[in-house]
Amino acid sequence: MFRNPDDPENSLKAKIPEGKKAIADKGYLGEQHTTIAPPSQYDSRELAEFKNRARERHENFNARKKSFNVLSNTFRITKNKKEKHKIVFEVGCILCQYDMENGHRLWDVEQFL
Repeated sequence: MFRNPDDPENSLKAKIPEGKKAIADKGYLGEQHTTIAPPSQYDSRELAEFKNRARERHENFNARKKSFNVLSNTFRITKNKKEKHKIVFEVGCILCQYDMENGHRLWDVEQFL
């Protein structure tokens, strides 16, 4: 989980390097933004477009991961199942990455350069 109230030190949010930020969606509005950058009315047009493209790429990647049916079902956690779920999830991410590296990009980024 990006935010994990049960174990905040092991959340993805806690792993963002000092001085870096992750682009977030509107679900993070109202939080202190030391490590995340949600949409803001104060963003320049260029920054708002950059954040939007990054969120769209993330959503596209998530859609590809869902094809492995790892994210679409309710998951009942037990220690054994949690480890297996983690392995399947990581394999899905690796396959998506392999697919992108072999010609199936999230979209053509050349148009934005």
